[in-house]
Amino acid sequence: MQRAVSVVIHYGVIAVLLVLYGTLSHAAAPSSKIKICYEPWDPYIFKDHQGEMRGIAVELMNAALNDLGLIAAYEELPFKRCISEVQSGASDIAVPITEGRDKLLHSRTIFAHWTLAAIVPESLSIEGPVTLEKLDDLSVLIISGYVYPDNITRWAETHQDIVEITYSADGEGMVPFRMLEFGRADAFIEDNFWSANLIQDHDLALRVLEPALGSSVSVAGYRNELAGLRDDIDRVLASRGQAFRDELFKKYTGYAESFFSGQ
Repeated sequence: MQRAVSVVIHYGVIAVLLVLYGTLSHAAAPSSKIKICYEPWDPYIFKDHQGEMRGIAVELMNAALNDLGLIAAYEELPFKRCISEVQSGASDIAVPITEGRDKLLHSRTIFAHWTLAAIVPESLSIEGPVTLEKLDDLSVLIISGYVYPDNITRWAETHQDIVEITYSADGEGMVPFRMLEFGRADAFIEDNFWSANLIQDHDLALRVLEPALGSSVSVAGYRNELAGLRDDIDRVLASRGQAFRDELFKKYTGYAESFFSGQ
């Protein structure tokens, strides 16, 4: 009788340990479905008219996850909330984010290039080449929460008429451009390639000034527990080589990646 009791206790302990081990293993490793949040940014990450995820960053991420036997689940969120979701563990990855953002693990893989220029009404007269100093007397829009390149950040800190705004939830980012059209600001600092396409698509009375005012690269931001996944994705994409990346850039923009990186 005592032996029977001891056996029951022995197997009971094993069962409890197995349950605990399974729980801990599940917490330490990602599931097969990777939760990725994003703010739309054509040509890097967006939904097409059929509701399918498209873009350079999407195809890079999906290619790596497919090789690893994982599935991406994308969720569109405002930028600040997306970062917060990854920090809290509600999402696994935010993409793309500006390199250098605190509290997230950053990929070594570049997922986007953010090349910034001044967007102004067609009626605004300004002599080229355009510099930040030539915007000193203008009312300028920037996006709240974005990490701008150091030279633009330092300039904005002393500018007398900076207006910080957020994008609307319409998925198109039209608010700052409409503000320019309605005379509520003189200039907007944003990605030159994306802005030029949006202006053309919506037939806006705006223009993108040259040259670029600054640039930075954007990466994927992981929650801190996913260093292994970050390294695996970086390794897979590095093995694909530059030709694979250039093929994606040409597919969505018509240019190789060097056009955006300046290399």
